Amino acid sequence: MPTKHHGSTGKTASNPRSDPAFQRDSVGSRLYLLRSASARDTDQLTKLEQSVFPTLWPPTNFTREIKKSGQKVLVVSLRSGMPAPDSSEVSGSLVERVVDGIRTLAKPGTASGTGDRSKQDPIAGWTVVWFVVGEAHIASIGVAGSDRRRGVGELLVQGAIEAAAANDCDELTLEVRRSNEAAQALYRKYGFRVVGERKGYYIDDNEDALIMTTPDVRDTEYAAHLAELSTDHARRWEGVGSRFERE
Repeated sequence: MPTKHHGSTGKTASNPRSDPAFQRDSVGSRLYLLRSASARDTDQLTKLEQSVFPTLWPPTNFTREIKKSGQKVLVVSLRSGMPAPDSSEVSGSLVERVVDGIRTLAKPGTASGTGDRSKQDPIAGWTVVWFVVGEAHIASIGVAGSDRRRGVGELLVQGAIEAAAANDCDELTLEVRRSNEAAQALYRKYGFRVVGERKGYYIDDNEDALIMTTPDVRDTEYAAHLAELSTDHARRWEGVGSRFERE
């Protein structure tokens, strides 16, 4: 299932505490919420995509993408002043959703559930996931520049995998630039492997794309591994001020 673009999730630091970017960051603690996109997110998503992919044409019609059946648009919004669940709660939630089939992120037309407040929360990143005949595909993914190296991209990958499993898909695929080694390393961490390539796939510079895919995301062993990765992700980034919730 080819798509026109695949965004950078930003480089993942192995030891965020030692990263100078965090030492310079004056924003402090950030609470990120992974949730389903709603119609009120359209304007923000359009502007964010323009800033992340200034050469992309045509731009994504987020109004249409959010309304479509057979796909899911997820966003990570930046919140403040709310407690985050501890790591054990995050782990348990993932296992339940993937193994038991809870469709929290997968229900068509699900609103954010955060009331008027979510309307004001800035969006830090997004991903569009398509579901076609037992296969899911990340059609688009991107993170705001100010929220990179904060664990947001990895959270979006987790959400995409979770949505794929909840929509009865066996695997999740994507395209990534051949030169984007940081993103490839993140995807490999979650079990993606290179299965092919698309020559001259990116129209802005004619760069090739690598096609990557996961093993069976509904397998119980994979679900348990995903839960472990999510727990590690939450603990690792909490030390530098990033906390995560799911809708």
